[in-house]
Amino acid sequence: MKASARWICGLLMALAIALGPSTANADERGGASDSAVFYTLVDGDAQPTELLMHMGISGPDAFREMLLWNPQLHNIYALAPGTRLRVPGFGPRPAFPAFESDYSKWKIIGTHTSRFVGSPWERVTNIIVSANAVNNFFDNSAHPYISPRDSLSLTYLLGEISTRTGYTLGKAIGMENGELVDIPAVGGGICQLPSTVFPAAAKAGLDIVQRTNHAYFPYFYWGYGEGFGFDATVAPPYGPDLVIRNLYDYPVRLFARVNTAEQTLTVEVWAPPQLVPFLVQIDGPYLYSAGSYIPAEQAGWVWWAARAVVSQKVWVDGGMWNRPFWSSYLRDPHS
Repeated sequence: MKASARWICGLLMALAIALGPSTANADERGGASDSAVFYTLVDGDAQPTELLMHMGISGPDAFREMLLWNPQLHNIYALAPGTRLRVPGFGPRPAFPAFESDYSKWKIIGTHTSRFVGSPWERVTNIIVSANAVNNFFDNSAHPYISPRDSLSLTYLLGEISTRTGYTLGKAIGMENGELVDIPAVGGGICQLPSTVFPAAAKAGLDIVQRTNHAYFPYFYWGYGEGFGFDATVAPPYGPDLVIRNLYDYPVRLFARVNTAEQTLTVEVWAPPQLVPFLVQIDGPYLYSAGSYIPAEQAGWVWWAARAVVSQKVWVDGGMWNRPFWSSYLRDPHS
């Protein structure tokens, strides 16, 4: 090869390296002892899909994997250009700190209680079975808690919803001739559980990955108005899901308790004593109507099509994430 050809080839290779997507530049490599590789965020990396593509990692759990390799990252809603993240797979994965494994010494970092006043016995039965499913799930040594940076799907937790697993025929929200109606469904009423897990997790500073409100707010079942905008629905195995993520350095676990005398369901988020909870403020829920925000407990029975919003504000590492959760309800068919 002539010298001029070699020079042109070398120039093209240099341009390809300079202009190609940057996953981990040579000058961002860690010390030779751990062979760590880092990626520096650029504009647009606040979008998880864009960030993962730039980092050169893929797969169904790619974002979780990135979080596991970057334990310093607690606020995923404030990823700014210039932030350096460790690329998974290079050198040893950083470890999270040790924690108290005696659950009797753990503490509550978030709790919420919902009511099911006036619910029929079959609905109450399904609420009890779903609450037991939570406690049985975390009593299993295979998954006794939600690990740091890990997620939990309520659909996965609940598993099979059938008479074989203890559920009975209740009512669910369906559509008939373009109108909302109550339809018979095994497990009808289990949405009391996600509607209690959602606010409990939000108060504990957990990240709410996925949440869907009901088609209409079922006052008929809840019997109270302050939960308007705080509800969540699941429809295993293929319908809407509630997914929460643990951005703490320590594991957390859930505990559910039904009080049939008071007709309440309580969900608690527990954590080891070493965990220092994030500062959390829940703003709302509010009914949003005609440009005004009305506290949900003051709104009364909102039977018409309406919108509601509740915001989770979490202060951590000198920053804050403010996540509004909007709900769009159709007209209540019982009106």
